[in-house]
Amino acid sequence: MTNISTNSFFKNIVDGSNDALVLVSPNAENTIEAKDFVIVYANKKAELLFANTKESIQNRVIKELPKFFEFGKLLDHLDSVIKSQKHEAFNFVQQVGHKNLNMHFKIESHNTGLLISITEAKVYYVVDKESNLPEGDLKARINELEISNLFSYRVLDSYDSIVSYLKPIYDDNEVISDFRIDYINNRMDDITNEEPKNIIGKTLFEYYPNNRDNGVFEILKDCFYSGENQDYVKEFFFNEQSFWLRNKAVKMNDGIILFSKDVTRERKNEDQLFIQNRLLLEAEHVANIGSFRWSLGIEEIKYSENVYRMFGFEPKELDTKYDRILAFVHPNDIDKVKDSFQRARIRKTKTDLVFRIYTKSNELKYMNTIGECYQKGGNWYMVGVIRDVTNQIEAESKLQTKNAELKRTNSDLEAFNRVASHDLQEPLRKIQMFVSRLNEEEKDTMSLRSQGYLEKIKSSSNRMRNLINNLLSYSKADEVEEQPKRIDLNDVLTSVLGDLGERIDDLSAEITSDALPVVNGVQFQLEQLFANLIGNSLKYVKQDTKAKIQIRSKIVSRNEIPAELLSFGGSYVKLQFIDNGIGFETKYEEKIFEIFQRLHGKSEFSGTGLGLSICKKIVQSHNGLIQAKGELDKGAEFIIYLPTLI
Repeated sequence: MTNISTNSFFKNIVDGSNDALVLVSPNAENTIEAKDFVIVYANKKAELLFANTKESIQNRVIKELPKFFEFGKLLDHLDSVIKSQKHEAFNFVQQVGHKNLNMHFKIESHNTGLLISITEAKVYYVVDKESNLPEGDLKARINELEISNLFSYRVLDSYDSIVSYLKPIYDDNEVISDFRIDYINNRMDDITNEEPKNIIGKTLFEYYPNNRDNGVFEILKDCFYSGENQDYVKEFFFNEQSFWLRNKAVKMNDGIILFSKDVTRERKNEDQLFIQNRLLLEAEHVANIGSFRWSLGIEEIKYSENVYRMFGFEPKELDTKYDRILAFVHPNDIDKVKDSFQRARIRKTKTDLVFRIYTKSNELKYMNTIGECYQKGGNWYMVGVIRDVTNQIEAESKLQTKNAELKRTNSDLEAFNRVASHDLQEPLRKIQMFVSRLNEEEKDTMSLRSQGYLEKIKSSSNRMRNLINNLLSYSKADEVEEQPKRIDLNDVLTSVLGDLGERIDDLSAEITSDALPVVNGVQFQLEQLFANLIGNSLKYVKQDTKAKIQIRSKIVSRNEIPAELLSFGGSYVKLQFIDNGIGFETKYEEKIFEIFQRLHGKSEFSGTGLGLSICKKIVQSHNGLIQAKGELDKGAEFIIYLPTLI
């Protein structure tokens, strides 16, 4: 079964040696894996080491012996020697009871087989490649075993924090001047992209010089001298990138174990949360509101800083008990506040309440509290906001007063409308009727002077009728029952030009217009607007000049709209009514829209001074704006902005 002569083997090796000796040989010519090798010889030490029973392991295949698989990577080393035909050695520590048995394995190629020798090694013979510590020195070996006992490398490398072991370095005065990094797990690689072997052996200051100035060195010294654990959070820079580490230093034997956790993300979140909280506090201050969180089980309320300020106190100046807030509530509102919160507390419903308080300086304020209940961890809480609505309440009170005044004014105006429409017009109609009869029946018998007086009465009564009609139109401009609808301004212009056709023909006036858009409005009001503006241009014509009227239309962008209209939103059309009439001075551009405002005497031009006032009311009722520009003897321009449907 084997070509190896055991006789020569026994001549050199004594069966009772203290070393375990095993000679293995391939089971067949094509055997290439160590597990298929056969044990040709094993001395007594080897029998004790590898046998599971009293049965000898000789002439048995390795794969049948489980203990061969217990010695780390023994089979891997056997396979390696089979392929390379070069000897290999390694160490293995086996725990027996409370002691560690340190074994030195040596594997050599022997003819076609392998010779395995296992020696129980003394401490200073142990070579642990993972420790990265100096070899050969007894003290170094003891340190190695000490650290090996403190740390299980595989466990520490799987730990989610950086774990390092630091040894103090002393100066000539036996004072700690630095620390040496004797061990660090592979988690440091996640931050610095450095392997532990490139860090181990360096001093603290060699690896990170800023540890002298950032307080870390002093903290580690305090930990070592006092023996007390030290917790600290510091910012470090690696590869020009900021990292925050939460550290815990623990003295162990003659060194320090340092646990460091990367909390950069948490720190950034904390910074962001801090900024957001500051912004929220600033927003509360600007908006004059505050927030609260009420723990219903213990009747404790936590307020934001601005709540204290609204009550006239500095932040945290008041205690957080529920009853404390009631001391500031107006006596007439205490029961209302108690009932509202008690109801919300029992039913776990939303509360929305306005009540009065007296501040620290005895100032009366109105507060609005809105709160909702929620459950967390088996406990009930209410969160909400407190708003200072004093200005709002006062404004609403003033508004109610103004509304009452407006209602009275409207009542007076309605009464005026009744008077104007009936009581004033009735005697006026009789005056005009009797003037007409006098003119028909007595005209031939009247003197020329009397006839002149009669014409003046007739003219004045006609002007009075126009004035009353215009006053009615002006007062009713805001009281239109007809709902706005889609109106094509081209149709409006056509209708108005038809009504004014006779005057246009008499003056041979020239009227041109761009294509006009569609708006949302009231038909008869827009017709009155166009009629008044075009009628004015036909009225105020210069002598010996042909009347020319241009109507221009343009959809304007938002930055071209007057500031007064920006709050309405939407698209606007700009209409321009331009004429070549007598014009007016620029100082009247605003005054021209005032009621009863006339720039010319009644003997020069007829009118009541209400036409442009009515135009302004109509434009405003359509959420628009009207402006006027003029130059004496050169003409006038009226600019109108109306919302358009495009």
